[in-house]
Amino acid sequence: MAKPLIIARDLSIIYNKGKSNEFKALSGVSTDIFEGEYIILFGPSGCGKSTLMYSIQGSLPPGEGTLLIKGDDVYSYPPAERVYFQRYVMGIIFQSFNLIPSLSVLDNVALPMIFCDADKTTRDRRAQSLLDRFGVGHVSHKIPAMLSGGQQQRVSVSRSMVNDPKILLADEPTGNLDSVSTQQVMDKIDEINTFDRRTIIMVSHNAAHLSYAHRVYYLKDGKVVREVVNPQRKQIKPVREGETIVTELEQLARLFPYDSVETLRVKSLVNYLTQDYSFDQLMRLEKATSLFIQGKIDRDSYIKSLILPLERGGVQVDEKEARRMSTIAQKMITQGDDIRRYRARKDNDGIFFSQHKLAERMKEHLIHGHRIKLSKDQDKNMVEMIADRVTGVIEDEEMNERMMKGVRSGGMALSEKEADDLTRYFEKVIAQGVDVNYKN
Repeated sequence: MAKPLIIARDLSIIYNKGKSNEFKALSGVSTDIFEGEYIILFGPSGCGKSTLMYSIQGSLPPGEGTLLIKGDDVYSYPPAERVYFQRYVMGIIFQSFNLIPSLSVLDNVALPMIFCDADKTTRDRRAQSLLDRFGVGHVSHKIPAMLSGGQQQRVSVSRSMVNDPKILLADEPTGNLDSVSTQQVMDKIDEINTFDRRTIIMVSHNAAHLSYAHRVYYLKDGKVVREVVNPQRKQIKPVREGETIVTELEQLARLFPYDSVETLRVKSLVNYLTQDYSFDQLMRLEKATSLFIQGKIDRDSYIKSLILPLERGGVQVDEKEARRMSTIAQKMITQGDDIRRYRARKDNDGIFFSQHKLAERMKEHLIHGHRIKLSKDQDKNMVEMIADRVTGVIEDEEMNERMMKGVRSGGMALSEKEADDLTRYFEKVIAQGVDVNYKN
């Protein structure tokens, strides 16, 4: 049976030990990391994930417990041996790039090889080869300040690989990057794991990164609170039959990474009590609906994706239900577009309809969709309520209460159920038409 590359047992890292400001950054952490694994240390800021990574790197000696790398306690090495270990066994990618601004890109990448006594020709050839591989070979003559953030980080990735390390550490490597550059850097790190067979240990608080890893260690308050296996990747760590079972909780954990196991169990049970569809069906429904909302598929394609059986990638609902869903979704998208266009008035005085007209349009959608007949006064009050809600004058609870008030009090005299149904539907429409950060 394969042996772990890295073993931690009851590992604790203590700052200022024995002093009045003593702080235990890690507490009782136990992990086994195998050669070739892609491990993510995940959690909010201050949870201890960077502390664990830098302890593995050889910079933070354990206060308590055991840490072995390739079977050795690196902190027992004499200084020269530990430097050798950090130079040849470990590569590291920093969030802030840490490139030397006065050196060219080529020299930044080649620099670590100077301390390995490599001649200049060898250094430059190795550095240029890596820069070419990671898509920044054409800027090797420039200084870092002339590069974009994404390019600088790919230079940093090149530098981390220049001494051909066995273990690559990445400390929030995309924390300073835009989404396009993030994808490029994450793909390159994944390539290093997949094709170079290097062990990756990444620190992250971005849930979108979790799908890259073989396993994710979730940290909180200096402790590993759970370990989640990624069922989409073939596992390297030996697992005895029946020892690990991939459940809905692992899927939920990737969607709600900061929730406790207890909260995930609640979500699972509530989903069962309130939904007719399996978790897998809901995930596929979300994917199809996302494409529909973005306009990447039309209504007919949306219906087809809902009807298709699971084994063909569909949601597997009956045709009548699929058509009902598509009708509601299309109405909400259209109504959401109305709200979005109206809210753009502050930046475009030539917008094609006014607040009152928007409210009239929304009212028509609501009363027809819910088959409600209104008197002239109820109609007027509803238009005012919709206008107030869309512009943020009132919140959803106040709108709900006003619907149940008498007509003379500015309400609509609806029953509690009618008011609840209308409010629930209208809030879904608003969710389609108003950005999350619209109050900023």
